[in-house]
Formats: sequence, C-alpha cells, structure tokens
Amino acid sequence: MQIADGSRGHSRERASIRPWALFGGRRPVASSAQGARRGAGLRLGCLALVLGMPLIYYGVQLAARTMPLAAAQVVAHRGGSKYAPENTLAAFRTAIAQGADGLEFDVQMSRDGALVIMHDETIDRTTNGTGAVRDFTLGQLRTFDAGNGEKIPTFEEVLQLAKASNIAVFPEAKSPHLYPGLEAKMVAALQAADYVDHAIVVDFEPASLETLHRLDPALRLCALYGTGQFDVSAPAGEAQFICPEAEMVLLDPGIIRQAHAEGRQVFVWFLALEDPFMIRTMRTFGADGFISNDPAAAKATLTGP
Repeated sequence: MQIADGSRGHSRERASIRPWALFGGRRPVASSAQGARRGAGLRLGCLALVLGMPLIYYGVQLAARTMPLAAAQVVAHRGGSKYAPENTLAAFRTAIAQGADGLEFDVQMSRDGALVIMHDETIDRTTNGTGAVRDFTLGQLRTFDAGNGEKIPTFEEVLQLAKASNIAVFPEAKSPHLYPGLEAKMVAALQAADYVDHAIVVDFEPASLETLHRLDPALRLCALYGTGQFDVSAPAGEAQFICPEAEMVLLDPGIIRQAHAEGRQVFVWFLALEDPFMIRTMRTFGADGFISNDPAAAKATLTGP
C-alpha cells in the first residue's frame, strides 16, 4: 500500500496562487491614462494605414505609367457647351475660335432618315419642344429652338463647318440600336464630304463598332467606356482609340497602360470631375486627349506652367 504525499498537493496549490489573491484583491489593470494612450495610438496607426495605402497605390501607378503616345489634344465636347448651347453650330464655331483640336458631337436620325445632331434621345432638355428625336421629321425638328435661337443642325452642316476650318471631327453614333442604318448613313456622309481622314467615329455599342468597321475598314474608330468599365483590351471593330471615363481612370490608371500596350491612344471624357487638377492627373498618367466641356480652359491647363 502506498500512502499519498499530501505535501505535494499543497505545493501545487501554493504555486498556483497569484500575489494579488493573498490579499483578496483582483488582478491589477492598466490605468485609465494608459488605456487612453493605447487607444490613441491604435487610432493613429489606423489613420496612418488609411492615408498611406492610397499613397502607396498611386505611387506604384505613377512608377508604372506609360508616356502619352501623342501631343495633348483637346476635343470640344458637344462643341464646348460652357460657352454656347450644346451641339449647335454656334457651339462648334466657338470651339474652333478657341483653338480646339477637334469637335465631338452626337448623331441621331430623324423620322425621315436625316442625320441630326442631338445628345438626348428626346429634345426635351435642349430645345423648347418635347418628344423623341426619331418621332419628328427634319423639317419639324428645325422648327424648335435649340438655345439662343439656334436650330438643330444636320451632320452634313457640321462637316461643312469643320472642313472649312480643317478641324477633326469626333461624331458619336448615338443610340444606334434605335436607328437601323445609322452607321451606313454616317459613313456615306463622311465619304461624300471627303472627310473620312479627318474623322474618328465614337461609339459605345460593340455591335455598332463592328458594323462601322465592315462598312469602311479605313475609318478610324474610338470605343467609348462608361462607369464601371475597366477592361479596355481588344475593343470591337478593331478600334484604334479608346475613350474611357476619366473617373474610372482615376480609380485604375492601368486602363491607360492597357490601351497603350496595344498601341491605342486614349481620350478621356469627364462625367463630373472636369477641373485643372483632374486634367493634369490624367495627362500625368498618360492620357493622349481630353473631351472637354471647356476646351479653352483645358488647353490653358495643358499649356500653362
């Protein structure tokens, strides 16, 4: 028979006793001042992380940027709508006088098949009339005031004006799914004006870009991209140019690198943030062109100190 050694059990108990327990106290905790210091340090660390991550991200993007493929070009968006009613001959004349490198405008089709310049699918916002563009004949559309007494111009009129000044045109095939035959009429008008070499046709819709390319393989095309679109590789119609939203490029400057790697120039358009800082930022990341509502200010930003 073995007799248990009680002394060992007591030793284990004594070993497990903590000093503060001998006096019936609780485990000491850090002072409130120490806790506050630790909390402040944690908050500062989190703040530094939040502020530092964008700096690291854009530092990497800056290091990886590609240089522009061409001299900076400023294209008047709808003729530079800051100074005259958008998409009118007055707006285009103003942009030409301000030294814009190109004119951007939207081409739709009237009920009787005429090519007219209008951004929205309705005339409500920019004229004193109401209704869908495609529901009116050209004659009816001409009766509306497009601002300051201006009339809705035709595609042919804008081409004549541009040709007289030898300025490039960037006509957008607007909502081509609504207008069967729009692409063919645009190509025919450019060919009739002998202005294909001065045009870059802009389009959001891949199927329409493919149609334009089939109609005239020599016609230069620009694929448009909007909010949430970051992949610009291999655009439809073998487009030689891409036109992403500037705000998307700000989120991912790699969009420009992707296009440049495929030999495509990049024209950015601005959804809301068009200002000197944004223009300089886009140019720093390699943008080749700018579709601007204020071409005079854009050119001053790009050529200024």
